[in-house]
Amino acid sequence: MGLSSNILWHQTDKNGFYEILHSKRLCYSYSLERIILKNGLKPMAFPMISASDYPFSEIGNNQWTYGDYCIGFKQKWGEEAGFSPVCYCSYGSRILQQLNGLLRIATEYGSSNLVDWVMNMFAQMKFVEAPLKTKNQLYEKYRFYDEREWRAIPNKPELYEAELKPYLTEEDYKDYKEKNNGKSLLEIGVDFQYENIHYIIVETKEDVHKTRDMVGVEVHIFTKNEVVEDVIGIEHHEEILPSQMQLDIEAAQRQLEKVFKGLKKTKQE
Repeated sequence: MGLSSNILWHQTDKNGFYEILHSKRLCYSYSLERIILKNGLKPMAFPMISASDYPFSEIGNNQWTYGDYCIGFKQKWGEEAGFSPVCYCSYGSRILQQLNGLLRIATEYGSSNLVDWVMNMFAQMKFVEAPLKTKNQLYEKYRFYDEREWRAIPNKPELYEAELKPYLTEEDYKDYKEKNNGKSLLEIGVDFQYENIHYIIVETKEDVHKTRDMVGVEVHIFTKNEVVEDVIGIEHHEEILPSQMQLDIEAAQRQLEKVFKGLKKTKQE
């Protein structure tokens, strides 16, 4: 079984799930990333849409960190929409050191275009392992590498037209959320059609019926329990097949039994 799939999973909560399906749009959201090295780790917020290319068999093993609802988009659509795998790095990796050096040079020379270019590269990067805080959970060490994340980053014309910045400092990010009722979601995003969806995972049977009425019968819809307990559960039992030696011995035993039965029958006659 491959370690990746042809599906890009976008995980969200119930409200986000139905908003996405109704609007047929994945909206960019500012995400605070601690990836820039400057007197430690300097947090910066980048606009992005995140997805993961889990194989279907791995869905039950992930921790549902970002919500109990998953939309599985076809990877071909995702590539055409601008998604690409993130660049995972460790804290001391050379590429991270080099990018930080390039950012320092661009800043010293006052080259805004080069700064934007380097920051766009930072927007595509992620640490292999780092702390993570979600609405309901806090992790001291979270293995981001296991998510096999893909991201879509808005281009400059999109941001310019929407009068949005390509990145925010931590202070600007907090101000933005305060002005938007605690949300970092943007109005711009990537549009899709229901035919671009292959799988959907929801929480309840009621969600299944409600979602089916929206997206039609072509999309495969499961509840979370069905995936974890039934679909993936059927693979938990592994059959132990006999070796060729075992088969040969058993065949010889059966042949001997036939011979003994024949001798016994002849004796009785």
